[in-house]
Amino acid sequence: MEAPDVSARINEAVQRAQLGAHRATYPAALMSPGRLKAGGVVAGVAVLVALLGLATGIIFLTILGLIFAVVFGIRFGRLALMNRQKEGQQLLFFDQGLVCVGVGGQVHVRRWDSTTVYQNTVRHYRNGVYVRTSYSYRLIDPSGQTLGLAGGFHRPEEWGQAIQQAVTDAQLPRAVATIQGGGALTFGDISLNRDTVWASGKSVPWARIQEIKVKDGRVSLRVEGKWLALTTTMVRSIPNFFVFYALAERLRPSAAGMN
Repeated sequence: MEAPDVSARINEAVQRAQLGAHRATYPAALMSPGRLKAGGVVAGVAVLVALLGLATGIIFLTILGLIFAVVFGIRFGRLALMNRQKEGQQLLFFDQGLVCVGVGGQVHVRRWDSTTVYQNTVRHYRNGVYVRTSYSYRLIDPSGQTLGLAGGFHRPEEWGQAIQQAVTDAQLPRAVATIQGGGALTFGDISLNRDTVWASGKSVPWARIQEIKVKDGRVSLRVEGKWLALTTTMVRSIPNFFVFYALAERLRPSAAGMN
């Protein structure tokens, strides 16, 4: 349960930023007490093995026990410390933004309509077999303050997608209006307007962009009649990637108008 002062600061932040109604909460992902206890037991057994080696004069046994005791003691000691630090941390989603309760009960606020999001989702494989997916997000407010979210909360595959969808819903209409009004927008090293896209020091009319492909963490803009893409930019380097992608897909079929 939140400490009263933290709860009050959350409510104050929600009111000040006009975030609206609460939608979901994602608590910090903590290591289970059972696993921490098992690590402590292993470290304890290793200490007993080391003592047994000392008592019997078996140096190899002593060294082996000490190595395991130090390795497991440090590892699970650090995990126990991380657990204590993460207690009370959580993500709270609202209609117009989110609140992150971080280390020491610090409260961070981001509104969907003014946040710049960088995402880095990586699928990990071992010997060709899928193991897990890691999720990392950077949420930057208009003042330049960065909030890093690296999958330390339950269900990152859910809240990560929710962040991207909410930011896109809030900012895409404004982006479309800018383009329709003859303006240009920049997403990292890619810039675009109603008629043209610029990347890698080159410009190409949208009418010649044959395909926008996302694969292995890269986005490629394929140009009609060209073997090489206009750009193969990493998705993680494109701010508000889904806003960019939605705009690009609207512009690519027809440079004369937007859907």
